[in-house]
Amino acid sequence: MRERKPYWRDVPQDLRLAIEAIMESPVARGHRVFGGYGPSATFRIRLADGRTLFAKGAGKGSNEVNWRVVPTEEEAYRGLASIQPIAPTFFGSVTADGWHLLLLEDLSRAARVPPWTEELALGAMRDIAAFHLRSMRERGKVRRLDPDGMTDNWRGLREDPVRRGWFLGLYGGRRQEAGAWLEEGIERLAGAEARLLDANQPWSVIHTDIRSDNLRFRRGALVLFDWALVCEGPCILDLYAFLPSLVAEGGPEAPRLLPAYRAAMAAGGAAIPGVAEQAAASAVAGYFAMRAGQPPIPGLPRLREVQRMQLATALDLAAVSLGLPLPPRLPAP
Repeated sequence: MRERKPYWRDVPQDLRLAIEAIMESPVARGHRVFGGYGPSATFRIRLADGRTLFAKGAGKGSNEVNWRVVPTEEEAYRGLASIQPIAPTFFGSVTADGWHLLLLEDLSRAARVPPWTEELALGAMRDIAAFHLRSMRERGKVRRLDPDGMTDNWRGLREDPVRRGWFLGLYGGRRQEAGAWLEEGIERLAGAEARLLDANQPWSVIHTDIRSDNLRFRRGALVLFDWALVCEGPCILDLYAFLPSLVAEGGPEAPRLLPAYRAAMAAGGAAIPGVAEQAAASAVAGYFAMRAGQPPIPGLPRLREVQRMQLATALDLAAVSLGLPLPPRLPAP
């Protein structure tokens, strides 16, 4: 099941004319494309001069979240020089008749993942490190990471039997085994995630939502899009938020990738403390543990499935980081 997204025919004429004015060419045709997990407006547009571009934003059928984040993403494209080497080209934005679209470089011909190769994954680690080092000087230009929902998930699972039941329910017949693992490790997991925002670690502008559907490789170099959740936060959080999807998609295991990121950061004078990795690993695992077993959200039919896919790897990363036993295997969906 896919999200409900508007069709190109829903786009008002005034908006099309505004696109033509910015791009200095008539629009030959457009069609909706799918990406992400919400009802955002996303289109690929071909201009009369042969160029193509990607338009994304909010419009017919978009929800409150779409409308809130589009201005944030536009501010990032306009105001952050540090993201330009790793982001698609931004051409401008158009607003009309209840629509707000960002006009971006079309990356449909860039390399997609999966499948992952070790070369691409290691290159991504180095490119993300370069972005983090570059963006440290601009961290004050964006909002600070909101700790709500990031530093209190294991505590919530410990204190709320309903939420704990949602998590344990994911394990089916291994529920009792999962409960024993949770009981053994939850105090350390809760303590670690609470340290996520400690100041004694490298901070920068961070993307916070790096996944394969939010990236491409252009001539071997990483390109990140969907900057709607950009903020100031701990650099290492970007890595631990990314690794669960990369590994779940058949990419190299985290022990092969993390040293490349650590080395690139250290070479730039930004060594990552071990306690910071423990905090990030625990926070990401807690985020998915709190949400993957919850009831579906209307309008987001695939979200829980994606969260569940990432949960297993995130839990393993947190357990290894803290020296805990590995959790039981999640049953296949």
